[in-house]
Amino acid sequence: MTTIYDQEANVCKLKNEFAAILTDLHHAVGHEQICEVEKTLFRRIQQLALHCMEAFVQQSGTGYQADNPPRTADGKPLTFKGYVRSPYFSIFGELTIKRAAYSSATNEYFYPLDVQLNLPEHKYSYLLDKWILARAAETDFREAIDLFNEIFDFSFCPSLPQRIGATVAKNVDTFYEQSAPPPAPSEGSHLALSADGKGVPILKPERQDQLPTATTPKARRAKGEKPGIKKQAVVTVDCSFEPGSRAPEDIVKALLNEYTSAQRQHAKAEQQQRREAGQREPRVAMNKHVRATLHGKDEAMSYLMERVRRRDATGEKPIVVLLDGDPSLENALRRAVKTYHLEDRVQAMILDIIHVSEYVWDVGTALYGEKDGRRILWVRAKLLSILNGEAGRVIGGLKQIITKKSLRPSQLYALERAISYFENHRQMMDYDAYLAKGYPIATGWVEGACGSLVKDRMEQSGMRWSLRGAQSVLNQRAVKKNNDWESFWQFYINAEKNRLYADSYKRAA
Repeated sequence: MTTIYDQEANVCKLKNEFAAILTDLHHAVGHEQICEVEKTLFRRIQQLALHCMEAFVQQSGTGYQADNPPRTADGKPLTFKGYVRSPYFSIFGELTIKRAAYSSATNEYFYPLDVQLNLPEHKYSYLLDKWILARAAETDFREAIDLFNEIFDFSFCPSLPQRIGATVAKNVDTFYEQSAPPPAPSEGSHLALSADGKGVPILKPERQDQLPTATTPKARRAKGEKPGIKKQAVVTVDCSFEPGSRAPEDIVKALLNEYTSAQRQHAKAEQQQRREAGQREPRVAMNKHVRATLHGKDEAMSYLMERVRRRDATGEKPIVVLLDGDPSLENALRRAVKTYHLEDRVQAMILDIIHVSEYVWDVGTALYGEKDGRRILWVRAKLLSILNGEAGRVIGGLKQIITKKSLRPSQLYALERAISYFENHRQMMDYDAYLAKGYPIATGWVEGACGSLVKDRMEQSGMRWSLRGAQSVLNQRAVKKNNDWESFWQFYINAEKNRLYADSYKRAA
């Protein structure tokens, strides 16, 4: 047991250490480079902080109480079994914690100090875990640990983020299940949903022949997916927005980059005026939530539907869906909408206008070449027709070109490919109605998430993942991209406290 004299001695020791640091700083003036002083000072303060932690632990006792042992749920006292010394790794370095051990008649051990201090299950502090994983979620494990080791003069192995991250990541879905929806004043009048796929390179033992079969057969490989090498991560986005109508001509100008500098400056000025007036910007994602899963399209869409329920409990907000035309994604989403009885609320399923424009450009290039001035005029006219709700006329015109002109194989291929794409998604191309209602018509939100959430981390040079390891990192990255890192860690620490010590609190009461 720590006495008042021990505490006073510890405080005196810490004061002397700090005084020695100040004295050495004074002696360094005029003799040392500032970078060397900085490095030395950091290490000495780190050591001083470690001694402060040791003093805190010492003053916290061991958890032993001679006349008041902890008790079982039915009131029976536990038996004192002696002391155990255990390592604890803080951000300042490693220290030893002396803990009193008790056991029940069934040899179940209990350490009162663990409850008092809320010690983690492993030796690494929650703050250390949080900092390491924050970096490891962004870059290669080895690079993350090397940086941490350099800063704090530790010698952690590169596999540490993988080990601690696996446990942490399991709590992400539970965290979002219990999270409160965005505050109503911060939400828009409409909800937007979007989904896309991005390939993740998988370790050879876990490749395609051993992966679970998807519920919906794919008509084509997902973007970025190679046979036997990548597993598709399904990326989903949900957000709210305020509608704002636009003219088809404005969209064509944006697609063809026809706005002048003066027009762009005018648009920025109007945006600033709206901001100063407290007006919401139309079609801007509000409270955007991203996620990526390797567990298939149906699981991803079910999660998306649950997100709709949580963020709009009244079930009153119209829903707009934005997709790039992948049939398997569309089919999975339609199944989920039907399962969750949301058909009446889905106001539109919209085909990404950027993908549409790419097909139009491909045909224009095939017909006229890249340098012919007629190409851009042809592309402009077709895009304007599509945006005016005349997709059927454009399809008919493409078919007439095939029947009336003698085409090279490459030209015929481009036209047939575009016709097939437009016909397969004709029901998602009522752009005149979408623009009039003020809906977004591009999948930029989910396209961006595919890059920032998946590609930027999972496809770095030479990387191969296990399914479990990849999902763990994707879960952690989603929390960061959703700006929930701090609140998630508070939830995780509390969840671990309940998991490890809920029964202990009852016994110690």
